[in-house]
Amino acid sequence: MSGARKIERVALGDQVYEAIKERILDQAYAPGEKLNVDGLVRELEVSSTPIREALSRLVAEGLVRAEPFIGFATAPLPDQRYYEDVYSFRQLIEPWAAAEAARRRPGADVIQALRDELAVMMAGPPSREYQSHRAFTEADDRFHRIIMRAADNQVALKSYDDLRFHLHISRLYLSREPDVGLSHQEHLAIVDALEAGDAAAAAEAMRQHLKGSYRRLIA
Repeated sequence: MSGARKIERVALGDQVYEAIKERILDQAYAPGEKLNVDGLVRELEVSSTPIREALSRLVAEGLVRAEPFIGFATAPLPDQRYYEDVYSFRQLIEPWAAAEAARRRPGADVIQALRDELAVMMAGPPSREYQSHRAFTEADDRFHRIIMRAADNQVALKSYDDLRFHLHISRLYLSREPDVGLSHQEHLAIVDALEAGDAAAAAEAMRQHLKGSYRRLIA
């Protein structure tokens, strides 16, 4: 691949993982494309061991599929029904989590952590390339996980984490760009309600944010 980013010999496994993930999310490797380990060795100029480790991590995250006697391939893009189901689930669990977190009156450290993630999201408008929107989507993921943790329910948190839906939503950024200003207003309303300990307002703010996110990225 022309212009491919080479891998430095520092934290090699993580760099290989990030490089392959970047190519998948940017669709440099098309959905459903076979991933040849030897070809990746030549492309990234590393041994097969970190390649296989990275592919195994990506299999666990649902971005790569492994078939016996066939090998690895990028996962197909999720269909509309998948995203609708994800948002239906989020509308059930996240307003509840926001209300629970508000009832527990999160400490100043939790509120500050949420505001720090908002600052990252507002640092620069993301484009359609993964390297650009990566910081935005990862900060958004951390923001929502902070709230899930603040609800203090391990079963709910595990159910949320198992979806890994932020990775799959990232694949939508090739065709759509988020309205960062609207997203910021919605996130800020959630933080303000949590800080005030207003459970009803926190749940409603989360509900409105998820509706807005769905309209911007899915509908």
